[in-house]
Amino acid sequence: MPPHITVPGRTLIVGDLHGCLGQLQAALARLAFDPAAGDRLCSVGDLIDRGPDSPGCLALLDQPWFHAVLGNHEAMLLDALTPEGLVGDGRARHHAQERARWRRNGGDWFDELSPAAQDKIRGRLPQLARLPLALTLTTALGRRIGLVHADPVSHDWAKLDATFMTRHRRDMLWERSRLQRLQRDLNQPPQWIANVSLVVMGHTPLEHGWLRHGNLCWIDTGAVYGGELTLLEPDTLTL
Repeated sequence: MPPHITVPGRTLIVGDLHGCLGQLQAALARLAFDPAAGDRLCSVGDLIDRGPDSPGCLALLDQPWFHAVLGNHEAMLLDALTPEGLVGDGRARHHAQERARWRRNGGDWFDELSPAAQDKIRGRLPQLARLPLALTLTTALGRRIGLVHADPVSHDWAKLDATFMTRHRRDMLWERSRLQRLQRDLNQPPQWIANVSLVVMGHTPLEHGWLRHGNLCWIDTGAVYGGELTLLEPDTLTL
């Protein structure tokens, strides 16, 4: 099973940030987010790239009230800045190629930092490498919420053990086909993942607000592209 966190107050889940720290801070203020009262903010990954403040969004990982799963953009950072590349397959990756791929996908902010600031980001590599591919939250109402960046792959949340996640790492970070099929036909039967109340994902920007189908939910609403930043409070939903 994925790592587990019990939330004593409100559970808020934020979509892909991509450096949009100001939007997040404004949204948390509107919602009167209060860590002292047990509120927790959880992320579906992609804290960095494309937006104005990737270092500031990475600094959220230092907060005890913030929890995140690994996004494909954090994975690209790891592959680019760690010579061996933390890709789960044991093969060395060509550093220049990985750096170029990250830069093409919004990682050029790193080049604009001072050497000291770059070293600070490199110092976060162990912290980023520890981010889980999936995370289970138990909310104040006792709901079990699963977080994964792109897709859980399995139809049973209980099957997401370490072996499964190592084998399916790329799909959990990058897969879009389930959502794309749903977008082509919103009338298809609802999909359900067993042994979890709701699975929340990001990865694919949605133009018309967050989308729920069965107990699957996608909340990347393109904040970095001018959309609204979605903060979902699962205990307010009808499940």
